[in-house]
Amino acid sequence: MSSHTIPIVEELAKDYANYLKLDLSSQMKNFHDAIEDVMMRLEEFQSIIEMVQSENSQCTDQHIPKLQDMQQEVINLSRRIDALEHVIAMINVNLTTLEAAVDNAEAELGISDRLFGMLNRLSFFKKTQEPVVPNKLSMYEPPTIYRTNDYFKSE
Repeated sequence: MSSHTIPIVEELAKDYANYLKLDLSSQMKNFHDAIEDVMMRLEEFQSIIEMVQSENSQCTDQHIPKLQDMQQEVINLSRRIDALEHVIAMINVNLTTLEAAVDNAEAELGISDRLFGMLNRLSFFKKTQEPVVPNKLSMYEPPTIYRTNDYFKSE
């Protein structure tokens, strides 16, 4: 080689050597920072899991036995509610029967609704009507209604 090319070759060799030099410390720092961030998140996740497990154990140890103790009370309460619904249905049927009997009695006796007549302001200016007495009055037979003692125990 010529003396003129030797410095160029040496400079070229240094340039290629600089390409092969790696700054591992900066890349390792980024790698370590990423690992530390993942470790911190993992620790946070672990603490969250521990909190959930402690709350779960508290629920299992305290609340579930209370709910199991209340189960029979809830069953009894639902039975009582069902019985009350049955009583209300019977009362509704009996009330409908009594209302029909009252309507029939008013029709037989020729009596109109007195309360409505008192509340109606224009009724003061009307002539009073003589009640119409029918020729034949039927005997009143009360409908069979429920007995409270059948549904509720007396204490």
